[in-house]
Amino acid sequence: MENILPTYNDPLFSILIVTVLVLVTAIVSNILGSYKRARQDKSLSSFVGRINIDAYGLEIDKIPFEEALIYPLSLLAKTLTSQGEYQKAINIYLYLIKNIKRFETKESILEDFGKSYLKGGFLKRSEEIFLEILHKHPRNKVALYNLEIVYELLNDYHKAMETLLPLEIMGERIKRLKAHLHLSLLLKDPKKTSQERLEMLQEYIKEEIYDYRRIIQEMFRQDANIAWYAVDMKRLDMILDILWFLPTSNLNFDIISRNKRLCAIYQAKGVLPLQQEEQNIGIFAIDAIISARRGGYEEMDLSFVYGCKECKGEFPISFVRCPNCYAINSIQIKESIAKKRSQTGYSLL
Repeated sequence: MENILPTYNDPLFSILIVTVLVLVTAIVSNILGSYKRARQDKSLSSFVGRINIDAYGLEIDKIPFEEALIYPLSLLAKTLTSQGEYQKAINIYLYLIKNIKRFETKESILEDFGKSYLKGGFLKRSEEIFLEILHKHPRNKVALYNLEIVYELLNDYHKAMETLLPLEIMGERIKRLKAHLHLSLLLKDPKKTSQERLEMLQEYIKEEIYDYRRIIQEMFRQDANIAWYAVDMKRLDMILDILWFLPTSNLNFDIISRNKRLCAIYQAKGVLPLQQEEQNIGIFAIDAIISARRGGYEEMDLSFVYGCKECKGEFPISFVRCPNCYAINSIQIKESIAKKRSQTGYSLL
């Protein structure tokens, strides 16, 4: 009887072996994938279970879960976060994480969950969540960027710097962020003397990637005379509030007298007498105050608010990172005319 099975040397035998190997590999991969997902879900459930939180006015757990609820509830949680209702947002995120089956969707929810804790000021909890994400997906850029912010707000600049290495490896443009952290490390380093700090600031200010406004502000704190020689006359708008609130004892009249814009600022403030020749310097509030002083009205002052170029938010005090979107180097100084009031001190230095 003829043998119909393929022999060892038969090409069909090789094809059969390859097919079997492919099938076995696929089955093993599927089993391992299922096991990995089960472990991830178990780990995530254990992590979420450690977060004990009460219901904050939202009886969310009483709602039967459906896939169709994911998007509207996520949107609601984001809205609550933007409105400052952090606890309610957190409650919704916990509900979603406990009920969603797909880990990829859970990861996205976890990112927003961590951001909500970050915005609410729960920095250690936010750190735990972003570390949990990175434990499963080390290349998650959202988690890395937000973890850097968390460490920076905790004043742990060395850990913040560590988060930049994987981002740099992944090709992210972090040059300005790295410079931002280097400057923060310098300003917070207790081992640096005032002289050492000033010398480094004088080097940093030459490089465009460093925050000019922040450096000048610190230089005025350390040594006003050195700071005046570092002032860029083309960027006075960026430090108008700093110049306006400087004590008279910190003014360098030799430098001020050689620049018509500086002269106008301190004429408007009333530190310098008005010049006979009327000149506009292009800063509306300064020009308006000088015109009012020429007309005999002296009760005018400047007030300032601080805007963010990224999120367009406005805030009553100066910032390094936007309090809303956490952008760096995004501050815009917005001056307006106000009624003069007594000055009790200089809050910016």
